[in-house]
Amino acid sequence: MRLNLATASAVAIAAAMFQQPARAADVSPEGAQALQGSLTKMLPEKLVEKGVVSVTPQGDTYQILYDLPKLIGLYDSPDFSLKQISPMTLFATPADGGLWQIKGTNDFALSSTGKDLEGRASTFSSTISKMAYSGLFDPAISYFRSGDFTSGAGTISTTAGPEKMDASFAGMNYTLSSVAGAAADTLDFRGSGSMASFKQTIATPQSPFEFSAESVDIDAGAAGINARKLHDLLTFIMDRADKRKLEPAEIEQLKGQMRAALPFFTSFDETIGLRKARVSTEQGDVSAASASYMMKAGGPLEATEIAFGFGAAEVSLAPGMVPPIYAPFVPTVTDMQISVPNLNLKAPIDIMLNADYTKEKPLSDAESAALGLSVFPGGAYTVNIGKSVVKAPSYDLEISGKVTGTLMAPDRVQVDTVILARDFDKTMAAVQELGRADPKVMQVFLGMTMVKGLAKTDADGRARWEVSVDPNRKVTINGNRLPF
Repeated sequence: MRLNLATASAVAIAAAMFQQPARAADVSPEGAQALQGSLTKMLPEKLVEKGVVSVTPQGDTYQILYDLPKLIGLYDSPDFSLKQISPMTLFATPADGGLWQIKGTNDFALSSTGKDLEGRASTFSSTISKMAYSGLFDPAISYFRSGDFTSGAGTISTTAGPEKMDASFAGMNYTLSSVAGAAADTLDFRGSGSMASFKQTIATPQSPFEFSAESVDIDAGAAGINARKLHDLLTFIMDRADKRKLEPAEIEQLKGQMRAALPFFTSFDETIGLRKARVSTEQGDVSAASASYMMKAGGPLEATEIAFGFGAAEVSLAPGMVPPIYAPFVPTVTDMQISVPNLNLKAPIDIMLNADYTKEKPLSDAESAALGLSVFPGGAYTVNIGKSVVKAPSYDLEISGKVTGTLMAPDRVQVDTVILARDFDKTMAAVQELGRADPKVMQVFLGMTMVKGLAKTDADGRARWEVSVDPNRKVTINGNRLPF
């Protein structure tokens, strides 16, 4: 519980940083005292007594000191002990529209000892140099409306029993912006940034490995955020962060706050890109000139669509990781696009919000069983396969289509796909050559011979197969029903 309180206190410090409504006014000792009071009103009493936050006027700005070393020892337990944490200094200037112009540059270090979830002795340490930030902070939502954030080199190190993880980066930058959303009282946020020379080493007795990338780039955005309602929800939670159990009336209040804040957003998207990525293991290295991950979510809660994408280019394996005869079949380019539409996220939320948390078991067995199924209306699901590409020296394939079915009958699935292949004769020749070393592969070659005869030819010369598999597992290719 003490670890939870330490975490809650850190979040409270960040959330409460600029609660006092700001207005363009002269900086004064009285203003500093009022600001300090507003910054500490959400903090646990013992942090206020310790003087963790102090405000002093300096010229036309307020200097805000977060004397975080005073946290050391406050939340120690057999499972957690804070050993080091750096103080942080910010400078706040009242700006127009009730916003604060925030600036600051700090070096940061943190270390702790404790036990992990398995009870093993553990340590954690982190350092970040030259953290610099400049942005407009909105006290009404306890968040930045816009800002530019940079840092120098950083490190993270953890141990848990015999396992150790070390990570580092040369520097990072991040830019945040926001505009008014389409609906009243909502905001659309967009952020992008980059981390340079990222490296992570995981040392375990079983399978040590190292991951590195020349850069890690991220671009993310969320639309339709009711930031004030989310702020109210956060404030409600932080006010009760040190409670082991909420009173029945507080539980109902929390439910009301959550209902008011829903939907948390109307759309969300995130893309993470890696450049010159490498994974090094005892078996050898796997590298890619670029790799990417994408996630999107949007639509009403009752019919949300979630999409994922994965990609990699110029993939290469160290010599010896794959036998030479299989090397032509190792993908060098992948780009997979998958989406799942018509998810009813409102249904499980309603079940959770309607549960009786005064009981030892808030949900009945039937409600618990229905929780996951309720996401899929009527138990039906659809998985859409967007334009997905896989390339290797011996093949060049593009696949799209969809898979439909029902959770009530998982073995009855309908598949409709379009498969396009460039230079299919080259692929068949490579499979035939592999068949000379592995006779079992010749069965694949014979099947490809039959499939080639059913192909259509597109205008760009690629072979096309429109493939359907019905719930009875009967296969149709380009309108031809297969006899098996």
